[in-house]
Amino acid sequence: MSTSQFTCQICGQGYEQKSRLERHVLTSHPKPAPSAADVEKALSRIRFPKSKDEIISYVKSTQEPKIVEEELFNILQNLPERTYRDSAEVAIAIGEIKSGKKVRSAKEVEKTESPSKKGGKKAVTSVISAATLAKALSGIDLPQSKENIIKYVEKNRVKISKDIHQDILKIFKRLPKKGYKDMADIEKELGKILG
Repeated sequence: MSTSQFTCQICGQGYEQKSRLERHVLTSHPKPAPSAADVEKALSRIRFPKSKDEIISYVKSTQEPKIVEEELFNILQNLPERTYRDSAEVAIAIGEIKSGKKVRSAKEVEKTESPSKKGGKKAVTSVISAATLAKALSGIDLPQSKENIIKYVEKNRVKISKDIHQDILKIFKRLPKKGYKDMADIEKELGKILG
């Protein structure tokens, strides 16, 4: 019986060559892509509005470098050149980058999300962002069923504005009835609903 020289720390699979172990880790246990919650956390203390360059400068100078994963930082560097009104707009742009969709220009964002079209302050709070949806789920233990996710969002109303809680609940009620193993699984389905 031979003993493997290199062992995967995640699943225990053994390999004779380090390169095979590295390939195994990359293909079998890839790091999840940054989520809207990661963006919200990384930009939690920044004061908006900010340009792309100002966001990158903030992230570089943050006192908590562990918050910003290297992959998230690389994605932030690929943000379109425009002014972002809040972390939600940053999360939406990152979602567009991750999905491979055409990233909207500043003019396209203004057309679809202009507060003046829906009327003042209420309009600003009625724009449901990926970051807001992630905040509604912050702290949830996964995997969960659709029904349990909805119950959690109903109980988690203190973390989101009262003005949009019902709108957020309606979005989660549109999720397909199935089990959700992780945040990426939920974000994928929410992307289809909001896309």
